[in-house]
Amino acid sequence: MLSLVRSQHACIERIRSAVRWAKRLVVLVGAPGQGKTVVIQDLVLRTPTNPLCLEGELISDRTDAVLRLVGLVGLRPEGSIHEMLARLQTKHSAGSEQGIPEIIVDDAHCLPDGVLQLFHELTAGAYGRRWSVLLVGEDQLVSRLQALQPMPVLCSVVMLPPWDQQDLEQAGSKIYPSQEWSSIPSSVLQRYGSQPKQLLRLVDEWEDSVASASDLPEHEARVSMVRVSSSWMIGFGLALVVLIAVLIFVQLSDEKTPARTSTPIPLAPNNQ
Repeated sequence: MLSLVRSQHACIERIRSAVRWAKRLVVLVGAPGQGKTVVIQDLVLRTPTNPLCLEGELISDRTDAVLRLVGLVGLRPEGSIHEMLARLQTKHSAGSEQGIPEIIVDDAHCLPDGVLQLFHELTAGAYGRRWSVLLVGEDQLVSRLQALQPMPVLCSVVMLPPWDQQDLEQAGSKIYPSQEWSSIPSSVLQRYGSQPKQLLRLVDEWEDSVASASDLPEHEARVSMVRVSSSWMIGFGLALVVLIAVLIFVQLSDEKTPARTSTPIPLAPNNQ
């Protein structure tokens, strides 16, 4: 697992501030493979409390979500959803004052709309006190929350920023200490800044390609000489073919021309 870089640490602080002050549903969004899960894992490891962590792609409906929450704290799944949630919030201590969400749902973009509505209701205090919930997912998660019925969900959104040059140097220097990071084109960083692992692989391959590029002029010179030699040979061959064709044509013309017969010229008689 890659260690966190500067922008990811800053993202954690923004999450803490949103949980502490927003008093509403907090959403962390980022591109696939950008490192959202790594950020959440670091947030959980550094907290004195234990948030209830769920995998969004495994939750099928509202009842399933509540049963999973109840199971995480060791309660028996008895009674209605309201009763289980009431017992759950007396069992689990709040940590939002320290900026730590009580519930963290990874891959929340996979949740059904009904489950998204459930977590919104928890943050709104529909079942007693207000819960602090962090949903982690891709960009479409925000638009889905805003399109929920009967009322759209107003959430506090934290964007995981793509890597910049400082992030690349910080992470890359630990993996490839001898690498020259300043030579990386900005276009590569802009294109793959949201995919850190792929960016690091490309940087490693980039160094090899730059090293091999020094042999390019000599290679191009050899290719040019081969092209000139090939062109000269082709031209010489064409000229030779034309010459042979002309000789054959002349020879055939001589054979078809009839031989000239000599005509005797009579001599005038001498009268002397």
